[in-house]
Amino acid sequence: MVLLINKLMKKYINKAKLLVFSSTAKDTYILFGGNVLSAFLGFVYTLIIARALSIYDFGIFSAAVNLVIILTSITDLGISTGAVSFVAEADASGKIELSKEYIKASSVIRLIVTLIVSLLVIIFSKFVSVKFLATNDPMVAILTGVVTLSLALPMLVPFILQAKKKFLNSIIADNLLYLSRLGFAFVFMFLARLTIGNSLISFVLGGIVGTIVGIILIKPDFLKSKPTRETYKKLIKYSGWIGVNRIISSISGRLDIQMLAVMTGAVATGLYSIPNRLAGFVIVLTSSFSGVLAPRLASFNNKDQEKKYIIKATLALIPIIAGLVLWVVIAKPFIVILFGDKYLSAVPIFQALTISMIPFIFTAPSVTAIVYAMKKTVYIGAFSFFQLAAIFLLNLYFIPKYGPIGPTLTFGITNTILAIYTWLIVIKYYWFDK
Repeated sequence: MVLLINKLMKKYINKAKLLVFSSTAKDTYILFGGNVLSAFLGFVYTLIIARALSIYDFGIFSAAVNLVIILTSITDLGISTGAVSFVAEADASGKIELSKEYIKASSVIRLIVTLIVSLLVIIFSKFVSVKFLATNDPMVAILTGVVTLSLALPMLVPFILQAKKKFLNSIIADNLLYLSRLGFAFVFMFLARLTIGNSLISFVLGGIVGTIVGIILIKPDFLKSKPTRETYKKLIKYSGWIGVNRIISSISGRLDIQMLAVMTGAVATGLYSIPNRLAGFVIVLTSSFSGVLAPRLASFNNKDQEKKYIIKATLALIPIIAGLVLWVVIAKPFIVILFGDKYLSAVPIFQALTISMIPFIFTAPSVTAIVYAMKKTVYIGAFSFFQLAAIFLLNLYFIPKYGPIGPTLTFGITNTILAIYTWLIVIKYYWFDK
């Protein structure tokens, strides 16, 4: 009996070692480590801005940055996902020139769409400032449009590098974007003082640096390629439902801050923005994990291999959840020490928001499998319509009733529904369908 137990223990220990030291795990460590550093640099940036500005001004700044995130997601149109799929497939087949064509085509589409959207924001800056940014100053909206344009290519570059399995280069591109933004913020702080305006200008300057570095890391020779009309059509067609999902998800996922700004004002928005920024680590973690899973699931073309890989990826999430629970426990000293007593009211908001993100983490393997292995993007695109309606209606009810704690309840409900929905699809496909 003892020998049997020892044998079983040895078997499971060996399996654990394979999980910990597999190529997937190593790539995850690289990507996650780099993204954690990016998130940390973003966190330090937020810390500096939050301490330098009043809660009221920080609320306006947060609404502007939130709108930038929405616009960069909208202008993506799902092209980054299409680039990952087609570039990874072309590289796996040894079609290097075709890979370059997909890189250039995705860059051109992203840049043109972003330019159009940014110009619209600038033209209607007065309306955007009043209706979405809780301020009467049109310059905030103008700078928001410029920031969006400056991030067109830096937001695409990491996806392309991940598709080529150059995970180290991916995190270099990402971190230099954040590092340069932080550096320019320090320059403004020491030369004069940080304001809403020059804080947003630091975003623009960081975006310019990110564009230059990104092109160098991908290698500029892709700019010489001449994508055919068919290349553009395949990218757009594949990205269709993902684009719908990106647009709707970016709006629904960021409705919290914009609705708080409109319904409760800049102060409540400022209090909520600190927990929202901290909870962004969860999103970074999930996207890092998905970024590692995507190229592998896109290249397997074997249902049994995909199934085993999905199980392995899901088991890897357990220690991550444990870490989040610990973070919730130490939330009060964590926030007060870093941001000061003026953000003490943000502690319960942060705790609730972090807990609401746990179901979202469990969607990383299921959503990635649906998009890259099953290639059933319509399932994700269709769900986004429900997601948008649910988040809007729930926020409409919870925000007036519970203030900045309201959006955390909304996320808890919608993230749980998303996890159940995607896993039912995956389980049916891999365990029940012949």
